[in-house]
Amino acid sequence: MLKRLLLISLFLIPIHSIEANNSPIIVVTPSGYEMPLNRIGSSVAVITANDIEASGYTTVSEILNTIPGVNAVTNGFGGTVGLFSRGHDSDMTKIMLDGIDLNDPSALGTTPVLATLMLNNIEQIEIVLGPQSLIAGADAMGGVINIITKKNIKINKVGGYTGSDGTSNLSSSLGFSYNDFKINLNLNEFETDGINVRTAGNDDLDGFDQSSISFNLSRNFEKFIFDLNFKNEAGRVEFDESVSQSKEIYADNDYTFFRAGISFDLNPSSEIRLEYNNSDFDRKSYGRWADASYYSEVKGFKLNSKHQVNSNNIAFFGLETKSEKYTGTYGPSNDDSVSEISYFAQNEFKASPYTTLLAGIRIDDNNEFGTHETYRFTANQIVQNFPGLVIKLSLGTGFRAPSLSEMYDGTYGNTNLDPETSFGYDFGFINYISKNISIGSTYFMSEIEDSITWAGTGYYNASGKSERDGIETFVNIYPNDKTEIKLSHTHLMTDEKVLVRRPNNTLTASINYKFSNKIDFYGSLNAVEKHYDTSSVVIGSYEIINLGMGYDINSSSSLSLKINNLSDESYEQVSGYPGLPRQIFLGLDYQF
Repeated sequence: MLKRLLLISLFLIPIHSIEANNSPIIVVTPSGYEMPLNRIGSSVAVITANDIEASGYTTVSEILNTIPGVNAVTNGFGGTVGLFSRGHDSDMTKIMLDGIDLNDPSALGTTPVLATLMLNNIEQIEIVLGPQSLIAGADAMGGVINIITKKNIKINKVGGYTGSDGTSNLSSSLGFSYNDFKINLNLNEFETDGINVRTAGNDDLDGFDQSSISFNLSRNFEKFIFDLNFKNEAGRVEFDESVSQSKEIYADNDYTFFRAGISFDLNPSSEIRLEYNNSDFDRKSYGRWADASYYSEVKGFKLNSKHQVNSNNIAFFGLETKSEKYTGTYGPSNDDSVSEISYFAQNEFKASPYTTLLAGIRIDDNNEFGTHETYRFTANQIVQNFPGLVIKLSLGTGFRAPSLSEMYDGTYGNTNLDPETSFGYDFGFINYISKNISIGSTYFMSEIEDSITWAGTGYYNASGKSERDGIETFVNIYPNDKTEIKLSHTHLMTDEKVLVRRPNNTLTASINYKFSNKIDFYGSLNAVEKHYDTSSVVIGSYEIINLGMGYDINSSSSLSLKINNLSDESYEQVSGYPGLPRQIFLGLDYQF
C-alpha cells in the first residue's frame, strides 16, 4: 500500500505550465554519421546528459533499464551484468565507448566493463535495437549501445557525494586549450563498503572501489582535424562464492581504451576519416579454490568516406580491420587469435521531403569462419495528412563469430562452433500529438540461427531457430515548462523458462519537476514482472522507486539529495543475489 501511495504522489506534484524541446537530437550510431533523430527509420533511444543528471543513477547499466526493450541485471555492485536487449542473449548486443569496441573476447556474455562504467563525463548514450551489423559489425545481432563522452567542456566542475553503505564518489571535469588543442580531462574516484551480495556463502560486506581517468583532445589543422580519446579504469570488486570461504575473494580489473583519428574534407561534398582504436582488458580473480588471470586485446583500423552525391543522396563507404587476442589461465594453449577485414556500402536517399530511406550491405571476412554478408534497410515516413505522425520501419541481418573464450577455453571451449546469425525487423510509429505530448509504439521480431549455448559440459550450437518478438510503447508528457513525465512499457512474447532473466513485462516511469529557479525534484519507477532464472527458479516481481532533489546554492554551487529504493524493496535480479536496499546520498558540486 505504501508503494502505491508513493507512486501516485509522484504524479500529483502541482502542474504549472514544459514544452517539449523542439531542438532536433543528433545521433551518429544508426548511420555512422550525424543525422537528426526524427529522420531515422531504426528504433533509436537516446539518453542525454540532462537525463543522466536527473536520474540519480551511478552506473551505465542502471540507467539502461529505463530504455524500452532493455533489461540489465547484476549480481552485485561492480559484479557481472547481463544485458538483454529485446530478449537477445547477453553477448548479442555490442557495447561501444566513442565508437571503441568494449566487448571482451575473454568474457562470457556481456562485457565486464559495463558493470563498472560510471555515468560521470557522459554526454549521450545512443541505443539502437535490432540487427546492427551493417555499421557496428559483428556482435551487434541484437543491437548496439554507443556511449559518447563529453568533448568540449566549457564549464569546469568538481564534486562528490557520500552516503549509505560507506559509499563515496569524487569527480572532476576540466576543459581548457593549449596551442590550439582543445583538451578535456575527467577524473573519478568511487568506493563503497557494499552489501552482502550473495545469500549463500559468507555473511560479510562485499565492497567495490574504482579509479578512472579519461582524456580527449582535438585540434583543427585547417586541412584536417585530429582527435584522440583515452580512458583507463582500474578497481577491485569483492564477491562471495556459494559456500563459506576462509579467505577474502575478489577480482582486480584494469581496462584501457584508446582511439585516435584524422578527418578531412576532400571537397565541400566529400569527407574521409581514418581511425585506430585499441581495447585492453586485464582481469585477475582471486577465488576460494584458485586464482585466475584473463588478458585480452582488441585492435582495429577504420577508414570511411561520406559523399553528398546530390541533395537527395548521401553515400557512405567503409573498410575496417579487427584483431582479437586472449591469454590467461583458461586461455588458448597456443597463441591463437582471430582477425577479420570488413567492407560496407550504404546509401541514404530522401525520396521526398517526407520520406527518408537508408540501405546498405556489409561483407565480413573472418580468418576462422570465412565470409559473411549482412544487410540493413530502414524507412522513415512523415505522414502529411496527420501532422506529427511518423512511421518507422527497419529490417536487417546480423552475424556473430564465436569468441576466443567460447572456442579455446581450457575447460569448456569448442573449436567446432559455427557463427550465430540473425534476421530481424521492426515497425512502429511516433505521434507528436502536440508540443506537450508524444506517444510511440514498435513491434519487433528477431530470429536467431545456430545460437551458441552453454551446458555443463561446454559450448555448443543449438539446433534450429529461436524467435523473440514483442512490443515497446512510450508516452512523453510535457504539461508545462516545469514538468516532464515519461512512461515506457515493454511486452516480450517469449518463453520465460527458456530465455531466462527476461521478464515478459517491464514498466518504467520518471518525472522531473522544477519547483523554483533553485530547486528541482525528480523521481523514477522501475517495475518488473515475475519471471524465471536458470533451473526454473522464480524471480519475484518488484517495483523500485527512486527520488531526488537538487538545490542551487548560488550560480557556482549546488547540493543534491537522492534516495534510491525509497520503499526498501527486497528483490533479486539474479537468483541468490539480493538487490541494493534503501540508500541515501548527499552531494555537492562546484563549477567554475
